[in-house]
Amino acid sequence: MTDTPGPVPPTPAPLHPTAGPDRDEVVDPEVVRADIQRDLTATAEHETSPERLHRRRASHLYGLVVSGSVLAAAPSSFGLGRIALALVLTLFVYWAAESYAHWIAARTIHRRDLTRQERRMVLSDGLPLVAACLIPAGVLVTEALLGVETERGVDIALVVNVVLLLIVGWRMSRAGGLTGWGRVGATVSTGMFGIAMIVLKHALH
Repeated sequence: MTDTPGPVPPTPAPLHPTAGPDRDEVVDPEVVRADIQRDLTATAEHETSPERLHRRRASHLYGLVVSGSVLAAAPSSFGLGRIALALVLTLFVYWAAESYAHWIAARTIHRRDLTRQERRMVLSDGLPLVAACLIPAGVLVTEALLGVETERGVDIALVVNVVLLLIVGWRMSRAGGLTGWGRVGATVSTGMFGIAMIVLKHALH
């Protein structure tokens, strides 16, 4: 009588498999962690790239100038609330037009459709143009609630807009490395756009 060999016990699976789904390639957690960190770093660097900062800062300055022009041209018969609404809607139209122009120009240069990230960047980088009108619009709404006369309320909003232009001019000139009278001159030059809007308003009305 011969001994019959018993069943061969199965080999236990490793508790912490390091192979991928197909079990052909070993995944090193350190490599995965390094790839994620590299992607995050690249995204952060792209968010603060000179090209994107350039458009954001230019859009904010341009938005303040457009806000002043809307305030200067707004008729007193509108009332402060309607002028505030017209201001916000006008800046949204400018943002849409500028974003569309950048979108089409980017497609022309790349000769392809934009990726989801590129489309998001085109739209978000222009938002400072709209954000520029929020403080003047908030001033107008506050004045409307307080019952301020339309003519005087618009003048106050224009003065606030000049102050915002001076602040932006000072910060941008400082970031640009200007010092002394050069910084002062750049700041005053930026504020002159707002003063020109005040002169235009009184010339039109």
